[in-house]
Amino acid sequence: MNRTQIYRLLLLLIGLAAIAALQAKGPSPAATTATSPLTPIAFLTTHEWDAKLPDSPDGKKMKIHAQFTWAQNRQAIRISNQFVVDGKAAPYIDGLYAWDPQQHVIVFWYVDAKGALTKGTVKMEDGKLVHEFQETQPDGKTADFVAKVTPHEDEGWENEIFARKGNVVTPIVKVRYEIAETNL
Repeated sequence: MNRTQIYRLLLLLIGLAAIAALQAKGPSPAATTATSPLTPIAFLTTHEWDAKLPDSPDGKKMKIHAQFTWAQNRQAIRISNQFVVDGKAAPYIDGLYAWDPQQHVIVFWYVDAKGALTKGTVKMEDGKLVHEFQETQPDGKTADFVAKVTPHEDEGWENEIFARKGNVVTPIVKVRYEIAETNL
C-alpha cells in the first residue's frame, strides 16, 4: 500500500473518530429530542478536526484537516477534507454521511481528489465503531478495509485501519485525532 492510499484511509478515520466519541458519551440533551438517525454523528459538525501525520521524508509537517457540515435538509452530513503540508492546504476528499433506512445503519461515501470512491457502513461492536468499507480506484480496482475507532475522552481518538482480504485482516495504521486548534 502506498503513502497516498494510507493517507486516504487516515482521512476516513477522522470522521470515524468523531462518530466513536459521540457514541461513547451518548447523545447531548438537545439530541435526545431529535428524531434524526444521524444524531450519533452530529458531533462531527461541532468542531473541525486535525489528524497529525508523520512528517514527510523531507521533513515537512503533514496533517489532514476535516470539516463536517449539515446538509440543508438535515438528512445528511457533508464532509470536506484537505491535506495540509507545511501549512499549505490541498483538496483531499468530499463526501457524505447518511442513514440507510433499508439497512438500518449509517452509511458513508466519499471521493478523493484523484477520483477514487470509498463507501461503507458504520456499526457499534464491543464499544468500538467498526467501519467496513471498500475503496474503488479510478481504474476500477478495489480494496476492502475495516476501521476500528476507539474514543479517548472528548478531544481525541485512536483509529486503527486494517486491510481485509477474505476473512484475514492485516493492520495498516493507527492514528490519533484531535479538535483542530485553528481553522484553515
